[in-house]
Amino acid sequence: MKTFVQEILADIEWRTFELATLKSIPIRYSFSPDHKELHIKYSIPAIYSIWEGFVKSCFIIYSNHLNTLSLSRAEISYALLTHQMDSECDFNNPRVNFEKKIKLVQSLDSLFQDKIIITPTVPTESNVNLKVLNQVLERFCIPKIDDKYNNGLNKLLLFRNKIAHGENSIIVNMNHLTEFVSLVENLMLDIVIGVEDSEKNETFKK
Repeated sequence: MKTFVQEILADIEWRTFELATLKSIPIRYSFSPDHKELHIKYSIPAIYSIWEGFVKSCFIIYSNHLNTLSLSRAEISYALLTHQMDSECDFNNPRVNFEKKIKLVQSLDSLFQDKIIITPTVPTESNVNLKVLNQVLERFCIPKIDDKYNNGLNKLLLFRNKIAHGENSIIVNMNHLTEFVSLVENLMLDIVIGVEDSEKNETFKK
């Protein structure tokens, strides 16, 4: 039976293969210059989707692992408990309607059990930049990722958003493709290291 770390590493292996394929296609095949340029350009949104998909997958796997530990409300960390309550209750919802308030109380009532089950959802919002990533890590009591990734992620998001919205103002070349692939590969490895260390140190407990 795979450990949760092995599951995450298997996910990384698959995503790394996808990234390598995206990067190698323009080199391996004899495309016309226009077709090569088109492939490189639309590989950027694909790279971003691989990145965001990893963040979601990683913490779904970790949530499922934490649930196997049968954590009690008395021992679970406040950050993780807050994450679970927010996932179930959506604290950002103003709930003007009384029926919605009743549903909130029902959700809270179901949460006040001795054993806490973590809902395998990840609030990634619309763009997983460094700020959003570190907010997710904070919920799971995992150290923040180094600021050295901030500019690279912002650049990836800038390129991805402009391309995804049909803008032609950004010129994308093979160097960008290589840069973003390397960025995502390094981020995935740093995240799994942080998750594994935090689990060993039981940071999910008070």
